[in-house]
Amino acid sequence: MADSPLMGSTGVLSVIILSNGQTIADTIQIVSIEILYAVNKIPSAKIILLDGDMPNADFPVSNKNDFKPGAEITINAGYANQTVEVFRGIIIKHGIKIDGDNFSRLIIQCKDSAVAMTVGRRNANFIDSKDSDIIDKIISTYSKLSVDVDATTTLYKELVQYYCTDWDYVVTRAEANGFLVTIHAGKVSVKAPQVSGEAVLSLTYGTDLMAFSADLDAASQFSTVKGVSWNLAEQAAQTEEAGPKHLTGQGDLDAADLSSVIAPSYFRLQTHVPVESAALTDWTNSQQIKSGLARIRGYATFQGSAKVKIGDLVELNGVGNRFNGNVLVTAVKHEIKHGNWVTEIEFGLASQWFTEQHRTEAPLASGLVPGVNGLQIGLVKKLDADPDGQYKIQVSVPIMQSEADGVWARLVSFYGSKELGAFFIPEIGDEVVLGFFNADPSYPVILGSLYSSNKNPAYELTADNFIKAIVTRSKLKLEFDDEKKVVTLITPDNNKIVISDDQKSILLQDQNANKIELNPNGIVIDSPKDIKISAKGKITFDAIGNIELTAQADIKNQGLNINQQANVGFSAKGNATAELSASGQTMVKGGIVMIN
Repeated sequence: MADSPLMGSTGVLSVIILSNGQTIADTIQIVSIEILYAVNKIPSAKIILLDGDMPNADFPVSNKNDFKPGAEITINAGYANQTVEVFRGIIIKHGIKIDGDNFSRLIIQCKDSAVAMTVGRRNANFIDSKDSDIIDKIISTYSKLSVDVDATTTLYKELVQYYCTDWDYVVTRAEANGFLVTIHAGKVSVKAPQVSGEAVLSLTYGTDLMAFSADLDAASQFSTVKGVSWNLAEQAAQTEEAGPKHLTGQGDLDAADLSSVIAPSYFRLQTHVPVESAALTDWTNSQQIKSGLARIRGYATFQGSAKVKIGDLVELNGVGNRFNGNVLVTAVKHEIKHGNWVTEIEFGLASQWFTEQHRTEAPLASGLVPGVNGLQIGLVKKLDADPDGQYKIQVSVPIMQSEADGVWARLVSFYGSKELGAFFIPEIGDEVVLGFFNADPSYPVILGSLYSSNKNPAYELTADNFIKAIVTRSKLKLEFDDEKKVVTLITPDNNKIVISDDQKSILLQDQNANKIELNPNGIVIDSPKDIKISAKGKITFDAIGNIELTAQADIKNQGLNINQQANVGFSAKGNATAELSASGQTMVKGGIVMIN
């Protein structure tokens, strides 16, 4: 059985403060010390020292280099001159305070060296990595920190850290695996919660418990957690499930018992991104771990002891069947004042995720202006004269009811490049959808146009959705018919090109009824008036079958020389008259020449 905190706590309390490895002067009087360790938090210490010389108008302790920001502070505490380290960190804040009764003091705020991870937002891409590798890599960039991470198994093709602190990213990814982040003297541990093993202390009501509070909460207990994400390959939602987790043996009502109180069929987690099945499983398991840690929450206060650290197990006795048993310590608070040392532990954790409790993302519009949420409606006012020469379009935002002319918005194109791409510009008065770069209302972008009963489409919507088309203001039209597999390009005056799989044809026709048609029977060139074929080179007609020339009027052949040749027979006939003549010599030759 673990020892009571009363063991070894006899004798006078001893407290030693070291600055940069050197013990501070005995003449410096300590008013109080508060030290806080907590899961997923940076350890901190607050030291209050007597200071202030009113007659000489000075603060001599404050003036010392011992308490300059950046100095390393170590706090040792114990009994009967047997002290151990209870905190080590750096000074981050140095202040003085004078009350109305001339109670003056120096107030020193310290943080563990891991506080460096909370300063400054960063971006990073991690390719083909596991969370444990990513966490190790991030923490290892800090020279004053060491790291101990439980190995994870899920491999991610890509994870992105977007403009957040390293601390927020590490804790968030640790939570996604059901891990807890604990820190002690510059060592960052990222591990699954301890659910078995020996308790480091034993606390008993009526013996060593100074104060105690505990709550058994059924609202956060679930029989099943279901995670839902999008499966790209299947084009359908995919799900993974996790049941309750048995973490510690505290109490006589476990998660399975409590989950029946409110009894939802399941607790749902969902994301619209294509999370891999393994990652989805990690997520659901993590939620059940959080629920398990939220089953019993409370605190216990006892005589000061350095034996207990966050992540340890402590045994509770004499507090009833509901709460007796081992608890996982999630926070440790040491308070030293008036010559006494009291330690308070917390057990259990909130069921909310880290990102629900803390704002990890940057403010909208980077905090430069109040940001804008979601999409907005705009009306197109002007298409040219962008004062910046950036090809923006002026739009008004009706909901703003502004008296100004409107804002200049960039225009999204599905294909845009230097002197090429798709050139489709909305019309004056069109209703458009506005997004905003970085959620900044001064930087809008037109994402697309909207149909409505006021601005109806060129076609009615149908269930089969066979027709796609581009129709311009003057009714120039490019139409695609998926049912008949027909592409039609047509002008308002009915000049058109029709490419049809249904008719197995291509038709080129103008408003004058001139047409060229390619179909299974051949090619037809038809005109109500003249057809002229002209070439700078030669024109060749070649056919396997007959070539026929027919006219209701005359047929004229004219050229520098006319050469006609028949491989078998040649016949020229006039039903009324026939003439063969030449201005020069006329020659008629043959094996036998017959005239009349």
